[in-house]
Amino acid sequence: MYNQAMKSVFPIILVICISFTACDSVPGANSEQNDFTAYFTDIAPVIDGVGNDPAWSKAEWKPIDQVWLGGGNASQSNLNPPPAGTFSGRFKIVWTEDRLYYLVEIMDTYLSLTRIADPYNEIYNDDCLELFINEDGKGGAHVSNNNAFAYHLSYDGVNVMDYVQGQSGGSFRNGYIARNHHIKYVIGNRNNAEGTNLYTWEIEMKVFDKNYPISGSLSYQPVKLKDKKTMGFAVAYCNAGKSNRREYFMGSMYIDGSDKNVAYQDASVFAKLNLAK
Repeated sequence: MYNQAMKSVFPIILVICISFTACDSVPGANSEQNDFTAYFTDIAPVIDGVGNDPAWSKAEWKPIDQVWLGGGNASQSNLNPPPAGTFSGRFKIVWTEDRLYYLVEIMDTYLSLTRIADPYNEIYNDDCLELFINEDGKGGAHVSNNNAFAYHLSYDGVNVMDYVQGQSGGSFRNGYIARNHHIKYVIGNRNNAEGTNLYTWEIEMKVFDKNYPISGSLSYQPVKLKDKKTMGFAVAYCNAGKSNRREYFMGSMYIDGSDKNVAYQDASVFAKLNLAK
């Protein structure tokens, strides 16, 4: 009787133990691990794609290692990452009163840039960097408004495309609008120690609030940044391949649930960007 009872209880205990172990091993499952503290700098970095300014020494690197779409065909159900040695990404952020500054390093062995001449044509199906920002840090839907921005940065060093659902005509085409005056960036390229392509993105960003006009404005003023301000943010990379389409979507934060490709719709999944002096 005793042995039989123990045999029936043991599998339950084993399942419980396995469940807790699995939960503890999920990368980024603790939401605080997704957050980032950006430190103030008195002297802004020079945007030249080199990334050797003293300002960057104040920040630690954070990886872009979470698979939002995977499997080689941008699948929600197959979240296998890119093959080892073909991609890696990491970033830093610092700030001044007027701007956010990003330093992003991307190792990508193959660039697909078939849409670089026409960024209004599914820019996410090219290799591109994507920066998400929610100025008030309150989250919420943003696919059809400017509650948050999802900036797609092309490898041409010029075009910054934002998607706003339901918009057409005027400055919009296929739902996209160029927000080039929001962001200034330069991409440097060099071979790393392994001889693969390493791209250094140095970026200066103006931060706009949710009242920014849908159709854009050159006169609308960005917010002033200050100590202890909290915003929502994410850094992501659309990794295209020889199919000339996005094959993986890699992000800086863990997103719960089976559908992880939701940051472009819902700022509530963003991590927290905490400004500090």
